[in-house]
Amino acid sequence: MSTNTGTGTGTELKERADALMDIGRYEQAGELLARYLVDAPGDAWAWSHLAHCRFRAGDHEGALKAADEGIAADPECWYPWERRAFLLPFLMRVDEALEAAREAVRVGPEEPSAHSVLARCLLFTGDNQGCYEAHRKVVELNPESATAHFNLAHPAELIGRLDVREQALRNALRLDPDHADARAQLAELLRDAQQMKLPELAGEYSAALGSNPDSRYIEHRLNLVVLGLLRRTRWFALVCLTIAALTSRAFPTGDDPRELPVPLDTRLWSLVLMSVTWVLGAWFFAYRKLPQGARNAVWSLLRRYWPSRLPVAQALWGTLCAVVLVLVPWTDRGYEQTIALVGAVPVVLAMWFGNSWRRVEKERREKRNGKQNEKK
Repeated sequence: MSTNTGTGTGTELKERADALMDIGRYEQAGELLARYLVDAPGDAWAWSHLAHCRFRAGDHEGALKAADEGIAADPECWYPWERRAFLLPFLMRVDEALEAAREAVRVGPEEPSAHSVLARCLLFTGDNQGCYEAHRKVVELNPESATAHFNLAHPAELIGRLDVREQALRNALRLDPDHADARAQLAELLRDAQQMKLPELAGEYSAALGSNPDSRYIEHRLNLVVLGLLRRTRWFALVCLTIAALTSRAFPTGDDPRELPVPLDTRLWSLVLMSVTWVLGAWFFAYRKLPQGARNAVWSLLRRYWPSRLPVAQALWGTLCAVVLVLVPWTDRGYEQTIALVGAVPVVLAMWFGNSWRRVEKERREKRNGKQNEKK
């Protein structure tokens, strides 16, 4: 392999280019590498670094040309092959990328990056099993890399190896406790396995978002969990309506008292029970268990995402009808029954439609995963 680094100006150019790459100034680093390669065209590694700089600067065609120059300079260097395999999918040339990735693995069998780019190309071609095996090789070659373990989790899920996925995510967190995506995906996996409740899940997503505040995926998942917690408030409204209907004698059965209006002390006592329902439900069973970050997410979601206000509005509507039922000394049972139904029907219908939609979506996901497993 040619590694002509040159002396004097050539060495300085490479060192300055490396320093610029380290701080993310790829365009300037690329200019220095191009100047260096005029006098050292046989340096395959420099061509590969130039390909990387051009890619980060947005010049995909120029990056591919640099990678090809690196291959021409030294066909037995794995790095330009790896760069070529990485770049070609951006130009919609996936089959060529797979060939380049296999060549990178051939000339660099002990290089984790070569196997990693092969896994990426296999995923693009739909070979989930091959992608999984390639990522297993990456982990074997670099067992102390949190990224390697994390990248294994996705193909493991695609081939139905949820046990491997869980262990890979745990390993990633063991090696890097601040790995936000690993924490979020592990929490989601445990939730699907019914091993984690919504408040705990919100706490995990909140902690993950604290490690990576710019992650749209984690923010989206946290919002979904918060929305699920807000939907639970509708159960509090139904409990309040049940208390109010029993107290107001709207639907008497058997030997239940039927006289109207209901005594004031009885009605006031039912208000106390409804207050206890909301306090115990909203505070002790949900909000109290949320960490501060997740609590902030509740109020943030209510402020900026209007659909999140719908379940709260439905819960408040049902509770308001319950309060009206017991505060007013009704003498006509027909009015009581109407108010009870007006309060309960919208809440029950919203819960029924929401649960049906989520059940259908879950069945679709399971069916889609089943078809993928059949293909494999």
